[in-house]
Amino acid sequence: MNGLMYGIISPRDWGLAPATEARIPGWIERGVALDEWEERARKATYHWLMRNWREQPGAFAGHCKVEDGCYEEPQLTNLIAPWQCIAAYDRYGDEEMLQRAVRVSNWVHRSLVESHPMSMVLGGVRDAWCPDEVWVKFTAEFVLMNAGLYVRTQERQHLRRAIEGARFLVQAELHDHATKYDKKQQRWIAEGWQSFGRVIEAHLYLYEVTQDSQWLERALAWGEYALTLQAPDGGFYLINNEYYNTDLAADELRALTFLYEQTHLPQYLRAARRFADWHIAHQRPDGAWILTIDRFANPVSEYVGPGDMPNIAIALFRLHRATHEPRYLESALQAMGYALTQQVIPGSAHPYSDREDALWGYWSWDPYYDYSMSGDQITHFARGLWFAVDYLSTLDPAQVAPLAARQERKAA
Repeated sequence: MNGLMYGIISPRDWGLAPATEARIPGWIERGVALDEWEERARKATYHWLMRNWREQPGAFAGHCKVEDGCYEEPQLTNLIAPWQCIAAYDRYGDEEMLQRAVRVSNWVHRSLVESHPMSMVLGGVRDAWCPDEVWVKFTAEFVLMNAGLYVRTQERQHLRRAIEGARFLVQAELHDHATKYDKKQQRWIAEGWQSFGRVIEAHLYLYEVTQDSQWLERALAWGEYALTLQAPDGGFYLINNEYYNTDLAADELRALTFLYEQTHLPQYLRAARRFADWHIAHQRPDGAWILTIDRFANPVSEYVGPGDMPNIAIALFRLHRATHEPRYLESALQAMGYALTQQVIPGSAHPYSDREDALWGYWSWDPYYDYSMSGDQITHFARGLWFAVDYLSTLDPAQVAPLAARQERKAA
């Protein structure tokens, strides 16, 4: 192993220590207020997310419909929300949060995972709304969760679940890199959400955890396939091979960066740079990216998925670490600046800021659309804050100067 650390759940997965005021000189004037960002992430975790915890059945509620004052039953939010619990355990040593993540893994395995010994898609995760569909994207997220839990608990059931899920991903690869399996039709489906980034991350993390080279081989095979999907303009149009979506961006950028770090092959760095530069070209002045664009550069949905913004920022931080290119750090900080505007804090102008079920929460859509919030969106937000302050604290203050110079030139 080369010690590169390929996890994505928590700054600890990158070997980053929690930031302190003494370790972030020069970033205050860039809008990075350590105490405020830490407090926002902590409130997002212990105030808002924990209001969504359901002791029975040991899982998080689905979407919170703030306007209606109701919560959905537990569903696929539970593939991502436990990451926030794991990250809180890493940061605060909170064993209770880690055990909540363990219980969520148990709930997902019991409720959504194909587990029958005779199943040809053993280890795959079903869509909560279309249970006949077993998705690659969801399965990769479950692999990441359980590999992360195994690292922290050393409980073999989590490693077993991660490996079962990874074997499902191998079957998807063998069937033309399918996006899902349709149980009713008994066939693999190529069209859909091509989430190669999550698959590569899952395989690389499993390789890191087990040191079994078969998972590295699978990550590289998916990486070669991913290179064939990049459009001439540098973007990836991964929904039905036609549409870019911000939900299929952060993991893809991270995966390409990880593969470059692992192999030092220039094609992966070139692809990562091109995709990052595509994002910079399409980034709005407020730091956000619109949700959906077709491969002809036409906006399809000008809504923003706010949780995707900090997740993309995390990917840009990793690419900056690999390249030391200031524009990636600048873009990431702009995305984090936007993300801060989407949390409901006391006294804010957001609707329902006086409601306990909204306070410290994070909107699913901008504009508000259905006034919903969910555990997966706020998890990306809290993780983004923690990754941001911890990564910035590792940088030499001299690296602020190129950013300041670029800002001055842009202002001029």
